Amino acid sequence: MMEIGEALRLERLNLGLTQKQMCQDILSRPFYAKVESGKNGISADNLLRILLAHHIDVNDFFELTKKTYMSQEKILTEQLENNMYWAVNAKNIDLLERYCHKILALPDNEIFKLRAIVTVAYFKGNLDEISDNLPEKLKKILNEGENWTKHPELLRLLANTIPLWPQDELDFLIGRLLTSIKNKKLPELMLEQYLRIFGNYLVTCYEREIYHNEKYHDHINDVIKYTINETSTFKLMIYRIQTYYMTSLFENDIQRAIEIKNDLKKYGYDKITASWPSCDL
Repeated sequence: MMEIGEALRLERLNLGLTQKQMCQDILSRPFYAKVESGKNGISADNLLRILLAHHIDVNDFFELTKKTYMSQEKILTEQLENNMYWAVNAKNIDLLERYCHKILALPDNEIFKLRAIVTVAYFKGNLDEISDNLPEKLKKILNEGENWTKHPELLRLLANTIPLWPQDELDFLIGRLLTSIKNKKLPELMLEQYLRIFGNYLVTCYEREIYHNEKYHDHINDVIKYTINETSTFKLMIYRIQTYYMTSLFENDIQRAIEIKNDLKKYGYDKITASWPSCDL
């Protein structure tokens, strides 16, 4: 864990800059030196100016410092969030159940608990055993959510509960998302929220065997097109590859799907693909 001054010093040393070069004309060198030592605070405006002046990724800088300023409960929640994400990718049901128990023991965060319950039920094949009133509860949460298409926690809820939604309602929600982000340049972290939803949507549509149903065909194609267009950076490339993989399955090009999985396995990414639909001949 680092404070802002410590993180600035680390970034400066990595860049091989002096304190004077780092603060440029944004702050005086003596003032900046005290920021690095923790004796002075720095405004958000000046911090951003320094980071941008040296092309320091704001998100990476935030990752260096955030745990210093987060509550212990928030840190635990984020750790469990990451653990669930990797357990899902590895399709490790034992780990999913273990983390779900920990999530259910949290004092608050009902949405996180709902997501965990549905995720475990999905991978165990027990969605039909979920409480009958849960889908209605989900609808109520989204309907009451202020501008849910931009609310990170509600977007994560939708991503994890997609298999529970009837296709008509799911298609409506995906249409809303596509409309809300059309022709917009999104921060990478926010874009990932949508890409996870779209990836889960494609998997659910494939499992329901509706690709050639004209009623839903357009949204599937729109999601494929959007994902491929918006995933040019290395960090987001796995979403593009997953979309190519799903497209191969939709088109019944099983050989191509196998080649995609084999290529990823060759480079050590086989755990990431464990939760993708099977492409066995």
